[in-house]
Amino acid sequence: MKKSPLGCTAALAVIEYINEWNILEKVRKDEEYVKKKLGKMSELFHFIGDVRGIGLLWGIEIVKDKIKKEPDNKRAEYILYECLKQGLSFKVSTGNVLQLCPPLTITGNELDLAFEILEAAFSGSVITQS
Repeated sequence: MKKSPLGCTAALAVIEYINEWNILEKVRKDEEYVKKKLGKMSELFHFIGDVRGIGLLWGIEIVKDKIKKEPDNKRAEYILYECLKQGLSFKVSTGNVLQLCPPLTITGNELDLAFEILEAAFSGSVITQS
């Protein structure tokens, strides 16, 4: 069986970049930042049922209330489209879990902007979707 030399070259270049720019350490720092930001947002918004993640892969469960944890697909969809209007794209899985997965090379300023957009969409959903 033949393997693609081009694919191998690309993989080696990615590994080299990760090592050269110390991406793993950067992601560890970003993970702590994201964990704190989402923890604060979870306290602020009654419809965040759970926040879970590792590294830069995070899920935010959108529910009708924190006790029953009934999925709120309508609110999740509203948040998605409000974020898309501002240029922030992510996936919604199972209808109510916002999946945040930025590139590992995201800058601090870009991460801050993403949270500003997300929080604005959350705030708007409190007013229009409650």
